[in-house]
Order: sequence, then C-alpha cells, then structure tokens
Amino acid sequence: MKLPRLYPPVWFVANLGLLFAMRHFAPTPLELPEVCPVIGRGLIWVGAALSLAAIISFRIHHTSVLPFRTPHVLMRSGVYRWSRNPIYLGEAIILTGACLKFGHALPWLVLPFFIFGANRGFIAWEETTMRQKFGTVFDDYCRQTRRWL
Repeated sequence: MKLPRLYPPVWFVANLGLLFAMRHFAPTPLELPEVCPVIGRGLIWVGAALSLAAIISFRIHHTSVLPFRTPHVLMRSGVYRWSRNPIYLGEAIILTGACLKFGHALPWLVLPFFIFGANRGFIAWEETTMRQKFGTVFDDYCRQTRRWL
C-alpha cells in the first residue's frame, strides 16, 4: 500500500481550521439548547485527554508516535483496549465538541469528512503495516477491539 501524502496531525489541524473558517465566513446559526456550548467544551477536553492518553501510551511502550514509522510494539492496553485508533477518536471528539460549542450548522460537515479521510488516508495504511508486522496477533486484536469505539 502506498504511503499517505499527508501527516495525520496536519489532517486534523486542517479540518479544525476548516471548521473555524466555515463558522466565520459562512455563519449558519442553529437553535440549540443553552447547554450545548458547555457540553461542547467538555467534549473538547475529553477528546484532548483521550488523545494525550494514547500519546503517553506510545511513550510508555517506547515506540514512535510519529506516523509512518515501523511500529515496534502492538499496544493493546490502556486506551487501546477500547479503540484501535484513540488519537483519531479523540480528534473526532474534539471536532464534535467544537461543533456543539459554536452552534452552527455548516461546520458539522467537517466531521464526516475528517472521519472518511482518516479511514481512507491513514487508518487503512496503518492497519496494513500492522498486519505485515504483527500478523495474526494483529488480526486477533482487530477482532477484539473496534477501529473507532
């Protein structure tokens, strides 16, 4: 499988920037309950904590968090017990929180775009690499743990 052209953190920041741009340049206010911005801020913190926990797991297991490097360890503990991709999941939760916080309709288009891009652009490549490196152990992990949640 061909190496993706874009780094995942750049993909996330680009989508976050697109979300902000849509809110600013194409305002489409929604009538949401007053609690939605509070829930949105909470989701941003939850997503950030999930991503940080995943990054810390990389450090604990002495393997690279940098994309497109050959993994040394198949992580199956910590947040990796619930999701094979907790960093992408955390980023999707951050985007969801931002959409709720801003209360505009158009930025919600960013979320499926981000997820589709992550699945096709990064996760597919990462899973192929993991399968080549860890074989049936990775296949067993995939059967036990969902890709997102």
